[in-house]
Amino acid sequence: MFGGIAAAGAERLVYATFDGNVVGLDVESGEVTGQFTLFPCASAHVHVSTCAADADGTVLLGDTHNRRVRRYAFDGRQVRRYGGLSNPSLEEQDDPGILDEPCAILPLDADRLVVTCGGFGAEHAVQCFDREGTYLFSFAAPAEGWKRAHGLARVEDSLWVAETEAGAIRRHALDGRFLGDAELHPDLRRPFRLQADGYGGVLMVLAPETEEQQEQFGVARLDIDGAFEGWAIRAGEKGGHVFCPFDMAVLPDGRFVVADLPLGSPPDVRLQVFTPDGRLLGTPIEDAADLNRAQKAWFESILERSDGAEALYQQARVHHFYAGATPDHLRQARELYGAALELAPDHLLAHLGLGALLQGGLADPGAAEEEYRAALAAGGTEGDLLARIAECRHAAGDLDGAIRLLEQAIEAVDPPEDYHARVETLGSYYLERAGESPEAVL
Repeated sequence: MFGGIAAAGAERLVYATFDGNVVGLDVESGEVTGQFTLFPCASAHVHVSTCAADADGTVLLGDTHNRRVRRYAFDGRQVRRYGGLSNPSLEEQDDPGILDEPCAILPLDADRLVVTCGGFGAEHAVQCFDREGTYLFSFAAPAEGWKRAHGLARVEDSLWVAETEAGAIRRHALDGRFLGDAELHPDLRRPFRLQADGYGGVLMVLAPETEEQQEQFGVARLDIDGAFEGWAIRAGEKGGHVFCPFDMAVLPDGRFVVADLPLGSPPDVRLQVFTPDGRLLGTPIEDAADLNRAQKAWFESILERSDGAEALYQQARVHHFYAGATPDHLRQARELYGAALELAPDHLLAHLGLGALLQGGLADPGAAEEEYRAALAAGGTEGDLLARIAECRHAAGDLDGAIRLLEQAIEAVDPPEDYHARVETLGSYYLERAGESPEAVL
């Protein structure tokens, strides 16, 4: 999985990279219209596998490393997490509410979303949640279990699921009942991504098994029954063709965008825009260098703004995360976070960002704890923030305080996202207090 793309309106595209960099792009020009990263709201370790844009302007992101789907506002606030607390000792976990390797996300309506998981032989690989994150039901599984449910599309009043290893497209009612399989052409054996094309048909990306197939598979077009109507886009490395495509997004007027890898592998992702009938309109992003140039222009425009707390916060982010970790940039980031908080004392993201800066780059755990406590008061997640405060106490030499706070975090109603890693840390703190070396015990 190499991240994902999603249409977010008539002229806007969302591109999420594997490592959690989320960029809003103007479809025609390729200019960046917004940007955020999953950190500091999420764990520092994320693997983004897919994304979707909801009608309310939020973005949904699949995170295979943490077995979660995350809903973010485009200012960088994490609005919701979907998926229950999983067991890291299980390589594959097939339980209701657990999102083991989330692969595709589809907002079904204003109140529900569907998520596929990539397990082999799983019963609960296609699950429905309500908007608040409550698991509702699993879609009916094939008799032998799901075999890599990788793609989703709503086609009229049915839900199509691309099952890669089974070489099948399963069709379901929106309440989860199985309706039957689409009859796939023999050459289309490994369906991967699906998108309704806006004209009663379906676009499909395949998952190649061999290098030879990378040079053969373009974007296929199917009719309402799943019959192969031909290649919407032919395979090839040159512009107007696709090479190893891995995701696509359909705009409201039927234009569609394809993400592919003509240079071989991420981060060199190419984004091309096509007319509904498959003619090339433009290439908003050519490769990683092109994306970096677009982001740099966005950051420069941010640094020129002077319109309140949000602008100051965004400027602090640029100095903190993107300008290079020099003492001067870190100092400027601290000043700008502080200026943003003077104007908006309850700015959650500014408290989180400043706390991370103080804890990491500036090595001031006492001041970092103050910011994390302010973030907690501003509505931050209790378990995650108590765990960070425990780290600060430990860095400051207060081992008993660190143990007490980490115990509270683990027992919180909403425990830390990296729960099991925090339990291990607590165990190492106990050993440290007992005068034993955790490394020696291991």
